[in-house]
Amino acid sequence: MSMNYKTLTELSDEELIHQYDKIAESTCVGLNYYTEEIARRRNEKSNKLMIHLTLWITIMTAVMLLSTIINIVIGCSKM
Repeated sequence: MSMNYKTLTELSDEELIHQYDKIAESTCVGLNYYTEEIARRRNEKSNKLMIHLTLWITIMTAVMLLSTIINIVIGCSKM
C-alpha cells in the first residue's frame, strides 16, 4: 500500500530515501528504470550548465551596463 500525497510530501529527504531503499530490496525493475536514471542525470548536467551560463551572461550584462554608463559620463563631460 502506498502513502497518501500529503503524507508523502511531508517526508524529509532522508525518510524518503530510507523508504525507497526498503522497498527496492523486494522490487524488480525493467529497462525503463535505467533509461529514466540516465535521462535524470543528463537533465541534472544540463541544468548545472544552464545555471553556469546564466551567471556568465549576468556578469557580461553588468559589465556592458557599467561600460555604457562610463561612456555616457565621459561623453557628457566633453561637452
